Amino acid sequence: MKNKVIKMIALILGSAFLMVGLTACEDNTVMKFVIDNQPYEEQAALEQAESPAEFAAQTPLYASIYFIESPKGMKYTAKWLLNDQEIKSEEKAMLTDQHGIIVYFLEADKVMPGNLTFQVLYRDKVVTEQSFTIK
Repeated sequence: MKNKVIKMIALILGSAFLMVGLTACEDNTVMKFVIDNQPYEEQAALEQAESPAEFAAQTPLYASIYFIESPKGMKYTAKWLLNDQEIKSEEKAMLTDQHGIIVYFLEADKVMPGNLTFQVLYRDKVVTEQSFTIK
């Protein structure tokens, strides 16, 4: 009887630690994030890149995000907001298991002067975001 109780407590504690670990992974899935006029599809190039503070209007933009702790098929939604108004939303799934890069694209005709914000959401919760100026 005592062995069963000890095993049950160990199972409950193990499950609790696993749930806390999985929840923490969902909150910290973005390892690197860059917005630029070109996509970064290789991890080494993305790690070297930095997002400019501002962009010119009528130029295409790419948001390259390196995700970790994300199983194949996990879906993230990207939202582009110009002056707090949504101008594009797009959902993409991880094509690789546990880590990989997803690139989102904003067409040049949607890049207008103002304040542009890019958000990445998982289950309607903002995972990361970045704002910058369009001149």
